[in-house]
Amino acid sequence: MELEDHKAEWDKRDEALQRTLQTQTALLRGMVAERELRKLRSHGAMNAFELIVYIGFILLFGATLASSWGRWTVFVPTLLLDVWTIAMGAITFAERARLRAVDFSAPVLDIQKQLSALRTERARAFQWAFLTGQILWWTPFFLVIFWALLRVDLLAMSAFMRSFVAINIAVGLMLIPVLLWAANMLGPRLAKSNIGRSVLDSVTGRDLAEARAIAQRLARFEAEAA
Repeated sequence: MELEDHKAEWDKRDEALQRTLQTQTALLRGMVAERELRKLRSHGAMNAFELIVYIGFILLFGATLASSWGRWTVFVPTLLLDVWTIAMGAITFAERARLRAVDFSAPVLDIQKQLSALRTERARAFQWAFLTGQILWWTPFFLVIFWALLRVDLLAMSAFMRSFVAINIAVGLMLIPVLLWAANMLGPRLAKSNIGRSVLDSVTGRDLAEARAIAQRLARFEAEAA
């Protein structure tokens, strides 16, 4: 009986010790996460320069829309550029809000899954921003700038200019499936290389790369604590 009593007592103490260690590990993990998250939370969706440029383009396009009403060869490309710019900004702010909503107190595997999904979404958003932007920010942008600064409607100047713009837009549209095919073929291979991962991190954002680094540090912390 005495041996069984001692064994039961030691089992209770072992359970209490395990609970204490788990509590201490959770507290230390929380301290590590909070310290790292302070750096992450200090980053905005855009820095001051990017925000100024973003607002500047919206104001420029808005003023151009007002001044070109009725002149559809200027109004339509300006509207498309304005919608594209506002949409890209909204996507940027939404993605930043999703990153801030990630629960870093959750199991590390869950955190990594959330960050991986967000990374994929950001890469896809950048892909479509580039594919559509290479059409809008070439000849349509120059049409808008010439009207905004000089009040010159390039499309109304000559038939050659209209043909030139139409050809450039057509080439841009034809490039979309080609670039998508190239991305699907080469993307997985590039993602496995150091250069590819570095490029992907620059595309998906420094804040997301820092969040992934935090998750990796938490994983190492838990492995060492175990």
